[in-house]
Amino acid sequence: MTGSPPDQARTKSTYGLQWNRFRIVRDEEDRATFANRTGLRSEDLAGKVVLDGGCGMGRYLRVAAAGPRLVVGLDLSEAVLAARDLTAGMPSVAIVRGDLLRTPFAAGSFDHIYSIGVLDHTPDPRAAFLELARLLKPGGRIAIWVYERESPVVERIMNAHRAVSTRLPLGLLLGLCRVSAPIGLLKRRLMTSRRRVVERAGVALHALTIGVSMHPDAEVRVCDTLDWYAPKYLSRHTVEEVRGWFAEAGLVDLVDLSRGQVFHHEGQGNGVNLAGCRPVGPSA
Repeated sequence: MTGSPPDQARTKSTYGLQWNRFRIVRDEEDRATFANRTGLRSEDLAGKVVLDGGCGMGRYLRVAAAGPRLVVGLDLSEAVLAARDLTAGMPSVAIVRGDLLRTPFAAGSFDHIYSIGVLDHTPDPRAAFLELARLLKPGGRIAIWVYERESPVVERIMNAHRAVSTRLPLGLLLGLCRVSAPIGLLKRRLMTSRRRVVERAGVALHALTIGVSMHPDAEVRVCDTLDWYAPKYLSRHTVEEVRGWFAEAGLVDLVDLSRGQVFHHEGQGNGVNLAGCRPVGPSA
């Protein structure tokens, strides 16, 4: 990137608060999400050097750490404090505080890179992706997950909500997220009803409160809702757009990981989820 660094103060504050306040380790769900969104198994990671691009509190570092020679967690915010605490006693884990747009690593440093729900919270997701792709060794593989762009009507609703929420003090917004948690549970119950009129009522309520999480766990609902409403940056993308990033980075063997995934609850899988590899040989 060129010019002045973008203002990421809100990002740092949001995720420093979120991941030091919420330690939402859910082992079974975290393992399933990691497998779905990276396509990686422990045998794929054995003896490798791995980067978690935007590690947050380290929930996926804990999953990845069983296989690699080294797994590095990189994050912009004070979430690194939570990640260090959560991975204490895991000798294969290293935590680094830094910016995905300007990583502190040499090109070709990593065998595997994954970034789950992070690039879309940066000021320039494409540039952040290209920076991560630069870090791949020849033959190395990167997997990412970002929010998928919705219909124009839904996009307008979400933008209107966030135009207000991103200007609220984080303490106030956190309180509102806690108050809204029962709404998420109500939406979940209504939208899974076999009675069409009830299910339609749930859809209408969801349209009015679209960022309120429907996760079955109350604490996760609060955390996920904060994650939606608080950050200054939250972009949504098309599959074609993200495929373009991979092509621009010169990556090959592109795989759409979103196909055939099984998740713990409705809505968890919605997103653009692709993986690709750095070619081996003179063209790499």
